[in-house]
Amino acid sequence: MALPIITHDDHQRTVEEAIQAVLSTVDLESVLSRTGQLLERRFGATRVVIHRLDGQPPGRALVALVSDPRHPSAEVGRTFELAGTAAGQALATRAPVVIDPLAPAAPRYADEPRLAELGYGSLVAFPLVFEGQALGVLEIAHPPREGLLDCCFQVARQVAWLVAIALHNSLLVEEVRRLNGLLGRENAILKEELRLIRRDARYVADSAPMRAVVEQVRRVAPSETTVLVRGETGAGKEGLARMVHDLSPRFGAPFVAVNLGAIPEGLVESELFGHEKGAFTGALRRHAGRFEQADGGTIFLDEVGDAPLPVQVRLLRVLQERELSRVGGAEPVKVDVRVVAATNRDLERLVAEGRFREDLYYRLAVFPVRLPPLRERRADLRPLVLHFLERHAAAMHRRPPRIPDAFWTAVERHDWPGNVRELENYVQRALILSPGEALEPPGPPGPPLAPGGQEAGRGRGVPGPFDEEVRTLIERALVASGGKVYGPDGAAAILGLRPTTLQGKMKRYGMGLSGRADPIG
Repeated sequence: MALPIITHDDHQRTVEEAIQAVLSTVDLESVLSRTGQLLERRFGATRVVIHRLDGQPPGRALVALVSDPRHPSAEVGRTFELAGTAAGQALATRAPVVIDPLAPAAPRYADEPRLAELGYGSLVAFPLVFEGQALGVLEIAHPPREGLLDCCFQVARQVAWLVAIALHNSLLVEEVRRLNGLLGRENAILKEELRLIRRDARYVADSAPMRAVVEQVRRVAPSETTVLVRGETGAGKEGLARMVHDLSPRFGAPFVAVNLGAIPEGLVESELFGHEKGAFTGALRRHAGRFEQADGGTIFLDEVGDAPLPVQVRLLRVLQERELSRVGGAEPVKVDVRVVAATNRDLERLVAEGRFREDLYYRLAVFPVRLPPLRERRADLRPLVLHFLERHAAAMHRRPPRIPDAFWTAVERHDWPGNVRELENYVQRALILSPGEALEPPGPPGPPLAPGGQEAGRGRGVPGPFDEEVRTLIERALVASGGKVYGPDGAAAILGLRPTTLQGKMKRYGMGLSGRADPIG
């Protein structure tokens, strides 16, 4: 076979193509494949091998990649001793080593029998050195033909320098991937630890009723079952919903809470299901609703009993079909969402009155959980006070003050109709008003209990009708706030409600605002 004639222009084009092969990717296998094809096109049958030192014992190398058009190699992944090989000599001297069987008095290396077996005879081993660090060896072999090494040596030298850069980049990428993997695993461990911390701190459950509730949550959380949490205002229904989410396989995905009683009726559909651009006046762009925002995670529908009937129809479709339609849209949107709903209303009575769809009720009440009011789990009073005191004291950058007997007496003589939220507000108010070392009660929290745990003036200690109890609670909050709804000391803050939510409830119960100190707003 006639030897190829390599002109200066050929030399330049080969080097330029090699540069392009290296710069176009950080994948070492792609670099090797393109380099092998380039050399074969210029010089005929060419075997290209990259040996790596990274991670190998001293004196050994790894056959990392092989490009051989004659023999699909099974050598990749094999380690070998460098001693006595052309690769070992190249690394030792940091200079190219040539095997040319046609040259007289050629040095003999352990590589030659293997080369002859594969049909090659000429070989050049280039040390791959980058910034003074030996990374490996590039071997380029050809069939034994006179003069072939001479015509390709200069091109191969520059190709080897480029491959050294590619190998360096490849090692950097591998290290970044390794570190990212470690970081990802550490992040997963930290997330799991945080989830466990949040889970364990979510509820103070010293009382038997609350331990039973937590056990129910532990059982239902790993499933995809819809959960309906029932309980009075302020009992901690959203916290329970978060506990369901934190203990489920969806714990790393979004948890989206939406209070259906706090959204104006005309905006509920858009808020939950989203809308298309131009769906109504002011819809200047497409809006993803809360269900889409919770995709892959959990959506908490608080006060679901307040959902208007048209919204109930759309909720039923989401629960049945796992898809929704945005307001003004025609195409269905698939969503993967677990639903946890909550209510403080008598849904059965609403169903009987035709104000709540029966089919939606049964879809929501697959796994009902009753959250007991605080008066039914009085064993949790002291642990809750300690929990809130520690949390709010930390937020104020102060040590929790000592709790005197007078404070415990005030706490234990009250029935806490506002439940956990009212207790937390009471502790927070006491902390603000107690700058000293002892926590002083900021006045009585409400009508005291008569001996035996009954509220004075109530007779049997049994709560009245629900609407009456809510109205009484709002009235007490307004009295305590001097008639103010808004502000940090307003009735809404005392009750732990949004001001607009409180206003809606006041309107519902026909309550005026006489006696307020400041205008609303």
